[in-house]
Amino acid sequence: MFGLKSAIAGILAMASVALAATPGDPVAIIKKKDAELQKMLRDKGASKNTDRLKVLINGIFDFEELGKRALGPETWKTMTPEQQKHFVKAFREMVENASVKKLEVYQSDSSTYDAPEVAATKASVTAHVWSKGTESIVTYKLMARDTTWKAWDLIIDDLSTSRNYGEQFHKILQTSNIDGLIGKLEKKGSGAADAKPADSVKSKSEKASNTPVKAPAKTVPAKAPAAAPAAK
Repeated sequence: MFGLKSAIAGILAMASVALAATPGDPVAIIKKKDAELQKMLRDKGASKNTDRLKVLINGIFDFEELGKRALGPETWKTMTPEQQKHFVKAFREMVENASVKKLEVYQSDSSTYDAPEVAATKASVTAHVWSKGTESIVTYKLMARDTTWKAWDLIIDDLSTSRNYGEQFHKILQTSNIDGLIGKLEKKGSGAADAKPADSVKSKSEKASNTPVKAPAKTVPAKAPAAAPAAK
């Protein structure tokens, strides 16, 4: 009897751990983050709280996974652990610092969300984001990380953030090495005057569509950041 009770207790304990580790509903996570971002952007003093804005705009990203995929697995494997660490740090700082340079690119009138596509530790969430009568389709490519979901790519109107960064990184690597690329990212992330916001993918998608469409009445969040230009 004691053995049976112990076995049942063990099973229940494992079930509890499994439940606690569940990343949850990916749509709910994105909605919550975006709703807070929109609320903050409506605050006239929002631009002063840059640390919180960086978290709200970029917190959904797994920068190591995004950077690894942008560079490509073969390039990533040639890097030492120290180079990988420095690359991720420089990449993250570049994106975060650029993202708060022009906050209006993240403002939206409303958003609606499709049902998520979830398969084990992967998920995809598509949002229909409306801004000034124009709709953009934003798809989050997610992976389960601990107890939440993190994005390894953001696709805006068929334009991939990961691919966009990859093209820029590979162009730099044609005339430089990994350390040179890291140096350029560090310089860009240091707050240089010419740093641009993380909106190049968004800008391209807006230029591609100039037909006004009536926005739905629902209110929700904003676009997450698209790819910021890498250092030239």
